[in-house]
Amino acid sequence: MTSPRPEWLAALAHLAVERTYDAGEAVFRLGAAARHVHFLAEGRVTLSRFGPRGEEVAIHAARAGEFFAEASLHSERYHCTAVVARPALVASIPSDELRALLRRDAEFAMQWLAIVSRQLRQARTRVERLCLKGARERVRHLLLTEGSGAAHRYTLHGSVKDLAVDLGLTHEALYRTLAAMERENLILREEGSLVLVRQPGFPGV
Repeated sequence: MTSPRPEWLAALAHLAVERTYDAGEAVFRLGAAARHVHFLAEGRVTLSRFGPRGEEVAIHAARAGEFFAEASLHSERYHCTAVVARPALVASIPSDELRALLRRDAEFAMQWLAIVSRQLRQARTRVERLCLKGARERVRHLLLTEGSGAAHRYTLHGSVKDLAVDLGLTHEALYRTLAAMERENLILREEGSLVLVRQPGFPGV
């Protein structure tokens, strides 16, 4: 692996094939044979399906350090389309070899389960956030659930426009919201990060 991550177990390293993708390229498309599970080492990948009127609906934005299409490990075909939003380095693991490894190595299977479980918890948190009505509430929820330390510092995974997509907002609405929250001393914007200063009605967090 050229981009090692804590999740990468030695047992997986020799199975994966890395490939770089330009923005706009598809890693796979809906209905294609599901032959690989993928790990995003660098960049950003958007997973989408089509709505009842043929409109494209984004269902997930994979970040660097995450697996995607792991649900296809036991499916014959991909259930969505994965398109690169920002130039990406993707490591692809053959599904049949991964299944075989899971069957024969109980320790690896438990580690894989821990990785997938963590990503599932993160996905559920993102769904919970998108159910909040106001932009402020979504920003606050993001910092409280994904920020680190007592200051709930959240490091941006890309641009503010990328964050707007993650929050289900237009980038104009997010820019306005962040500016207003900063004026009211609710958040602090620093280079590449956001800090939750306090919550309304409370002296601090």
